[in-house]
Amino acid sequence: MSESVVNPLSRENVLLVAEYYPIGGTRTYVKQLLDFYHRMGAAVTLVTTLNDADPEIEALTSSFGYQLVTYAQVLHQSKFARPAVWSPLRFISERRAFREYVSQAGFTRIVVSAGTPGLLLGALDSLPNGIYILHTYPHGRRQELLARVYLSRLIPRTAQVVCVSHFQQDLVKRLWHTDSRHVPVLTLVNSCGPELPPRPVPSTPWQVLTVSMVEDYKQPLQWVRVAVEVSQILGRDNVRFVWVGDGTQLDAARRSAESFASLAHIEFVGSRLSAQDYYESSHLYFQYSSIENMSLAVIDALRHGLPCVVTETGGLPEIVDNAVTGRVISPLDESVAAEEIASILCGEKQLSSWAQDAKLRYKLKFSQSRWEEDLLAIHSTR
Repeated sequence: MSESVVNPLSRENVLLVAEYYPIGGTRTYVKQLLDFYHRMGAAVTLVTTLNDADPEIEALTSSFGYQLVTYAQVLHQSKFARPAVWSPLRFISERRAFREYVSQAGFTRIVVSAGTPGLLLGALDSLPNGIYILHTYPHGRRQELLARVYLSRLIPRTAQVVCVSHFQQDLVKRLWHTDSRHVPVLTLVNSCGPELPPRPVPSTPWQVLTVSMVEDYKQPLQWVRVAVEVSQILGRDNVRFVWVGDGTQLDAARRSAESFASLAHIEFVGSRLSAQDYYESSHLYFQYSSIENMSLAVIDALRHGLPCVVTETGGLPEIVDNAVTGRVISPLDESVAAEEIASILCGEKQLSSWAQDAKLRYKLKFSQSRWEEDLLAIHSTR
């Protein structure tokens, strides 16, 4: 951290309200925030929207001396209480409950980390100078039709909206009309932690990795077909495709992979607490999403020195420098995706050069020190 950046958090009592899933980038980001506030010396109470037990988050908050409560407990409702975006009554009850909670506990700052655009704005309105970190860009007909007349009016004027990509920032400004209400919208690009030392080149066969929730918008069935086509180009025994993550489409994806078992080595390993070993044993990262914002998994691939093939979707082109650290392709052309993957894997010098450039791009654009300085600067504003 630069000496010129003053730490405003050492005496803060932060209420961190977080929407996240049992796996995925929003959960990783919450862990990063908890670690950040701990190292900055802030006191934190984490309010989670999850109702189920989460041993890892519970252990982490406990080790930092932080409090952990559920959203339902704050609202004095059953354990199944959940926040909503488009209900005025739910917004009012949420704001009332969080204002009461804040006044009783003496919090000095509220930070909301949300994956759903517009969620938890009632909680955000419980304190002035709140920070609203949004991980997904607004999309869908409700956002197009109702955000201006309804959602934009719920964002406190004293709050700061923090986006994780410039693509997302532009959409938030357009759909939420933040400029007309003088609500600042900033971009804070993600980080995945400290830089890693150089790693030895994994042995063959080549391994292509994806770390993601297995959902429709990640296109797992199309991903399988790409894997089959690459295997036909390179030979089944020369390449394997591995997908780490859980999701509603996991079973369907596994059945699809099994149907092509004679043609391609494809494995959906399910959820893992850490994907570190998979990154270290892989040669290339592949993200074939139809919707994506600023994928932590792709950024982590750069950190591990993996060239990436990603779709020209959302903020992904902001991560991968096309023809320097990988390829940015259409999310609609499986043959092009297969040809690019096969070409990169076969080009030994290119693969090595792009691996080095991937680590350099992480250092220059996504480093932990840069993320921390920018986040501290946001806390120092207003």
